[in-house]
Amino acid sequence: MRSAPSRCAVARALVLAGLWLAAAGRPLAFSDAGPHVHYGWGESVRLRHLYTAGPQGLYSCFLRIHSDGAVDCAQVQSAHSLMEIRAVALSTVAIKGERSVLFLCMDADGKMQGLPRWGPIFVAALILSGSPVRQRPLWVAVGGQAQTQYSAEDCAFEEEIRPDGYNVYWSRKHHLPVSLSSSRQRQLFKSRGFLPLSHFLPMLSTIPAEPEDLQEPLKPDFFLPLKTDSMDPFGLATKLGSVKSPSFYT
Repeated sequence: MRSAPSRCAVARALVLAGLWLAAAGRPLAFSDAGPHVHYGWGESVRLRHLYTAGPQGLYSCFLRIHSDGAVDCAQVQSAHSLMEIRAVALSTVAIKGERSVLFLCMDADGKMQGLPRWGPIFVAALILSGSPVRQRPLWVAVGGQAQTQYSAEDCAFEEEIRPDGYNVYWSRKHHLPVSLSSSRQRQLFKSRGFLPLSHFLPMLSTIPAEPEDLQEPLKPDFFLPLKTDSMDPFGLATKLGSVKSPSFYT
């Protein structure tokens, strides 16, 4: 009499196990598709030129990262001013030069420097969300000069979108905004809560994605000598000799 209930129990257990395995095999659904969704960016990576201007607009330029890591600005867009702005956490971005392939980083004094990524540890630290990243600092040689100590926190910035359309990129670690101001200006304005040249307007690129190769050799036909004593000095009639008028066939 007990065999029937025991068989039912076994069947019930098998069904439950099958349902559990089916649920475990399905991928988890995340409610958050990424930080960019919260801001309506439509894309997690943006290619922009970061435009900034001084007081009363007397001076304006685009942030630029050189291949040697130097950070400055230029009055016109260039290949070195095109930035890849990538969302790495909620309201946090990493900024990388598209041409230099260097990340924009900040030292303790607020000076900006372009640095390479340091493999999986650095990348994993950048994409972590939640509490600020704490990782072992790394010593790197910058432009052949004295070595400087940097961590992933130095290269991640909180993006504040202002009502006027400009953005401010704050370093949570150093409590300073990304700025192209000089060291003297940073000292003068540090206690005022803002720094010159620290409000950036992300702008679309107006330069060609790939510059034309001006060194491309000209076609051999260009070097053919002109027949100055001919009725057809450019040889056009010769090239069109096989093309005949429709009246030729009538």
